[in-house]
Amino acid sequence: MLLVGYLYRISSDRKLCEEIRYNLAYRWFCRLNLDDRIPHHSSLTRIRDRFGQSIFHKFFHYVVVLCQKLGLIKGDCLMTDSTPIKANASLDSLVPLLPQKKVSIQQNTGLCPPPPRKINNSTHISKTDPDARLAHKKGTAHTLKYKVHHSIDDYKRIIIDCYVTPGSVHESQPYIERLHHILKTYNILFKEVVADRAYGSAEILNQLIGEQIKPYIPWFSSRSGSASPKVSEGFLYNADRDVFRCVNQITLFPSSHVDKGLKRYSAPTKECRACAKTKKCKAKIVKKSGKRYVLRSVFQELYARVTENMKHPAFLKKLQERMWKMEGIIAEAKTLHGLSQAKYRRLEKVQIQALMTAIALNIKRIQAIT
Repeated sequence: MLLVGYLYRISSDRKLCEEIRYNLAYRWFCRLNLDDRIPHHSSLTRIRDRFGQSIFHKFFHYVVVLCQKLGLIKGDCLMTDSTPIKANASLDSLVPLLPQKKVSIQQNTGLCPPPPRKINNSTHISKTDPDARLAHKKGTAHTLKYKVHHSIDDYKRIIIDCYVTPGSVHESQPYIERLHHILKTYNILFKEVVADRAYGSAEILNQLIGEQIKPYIPWFSSRSGSASPKVSEGFLYNADRDVFRCVNQITLFPSSHVDKGLKRYSAPTKECRACAKTKKCKAKIVKKSGKRYVLRSVFQELYARVTENMKHPAFLKKLQERMWKMEGIIAEAKTLHGLSQAKYRRLEKVQIQALMTAIALNIKRIQAIT
């Protein structure tokens, strides 16, 4: 019965029971005879709560494995994206996490306005849905949201992972964990991954390359590559020894401490002071000790490699495919199957909604080849 509701976007349990009561095709699919009683709508809620996530995860896994057997999954390229959905809770449900100090009338004499009311995830929480979080995306309202993270095989756009988080969780946070979950669960060794720039952090790209997975992911920001410090003029880097040499052949040795992805290379103070070219040296200087140093990003080679790949036609083609394949799936889920807004409250139940929506989409792909 639930599957019928998600396939045909019947969002209300009460409405679903009415539709199945009068629609013979729905009755046949649910194995209900003409004289069989239709379950009461309240029983659907109780059964769904009793099943919990585990039954729906098993159902989703069964459908994905079926898609594998039917040849709908190649396992060459994985595409990932996330979308925010409105929570089933309003801004009026927000309450302070800590008791607020009351401003008396005598304190606020009108000479100065009262302090502005700050509302964010660290100060307020929804009393009707504590798992929902305030989130904002360009073009959408600042409301309580969840975020659904989808991953698809690019061959027939089969959804192979569907994961729900509070709306404040950034796209890149669960990415590597979910990728490993996919590889382990379905024994698929993807050679390529495609995602938008929200996933383009140096840590993610570096790990993907280390695992011999080719990423078609732009930098998180257009400034990511240029934000790495330029090596001062006259200093040459030796990759084998991980040291710098200045024009006067003084060696700058690396520090064991890395701050925000930047490693410091310092020269011995005595050698710098004895150098005849001290006044013309382009290296930075520590005022207290007089020690000179240069900075280098630990991802310097990665910056150069990814920046070059982003100019390649194959890279641009993958990003264009992502636009209609990945975003097309999300648009279909939200427009035709009701994933634009959470039907239920609490994370576990929204996860069930997302799983059932993904199941419905995958079944449509199966039906298309039969």
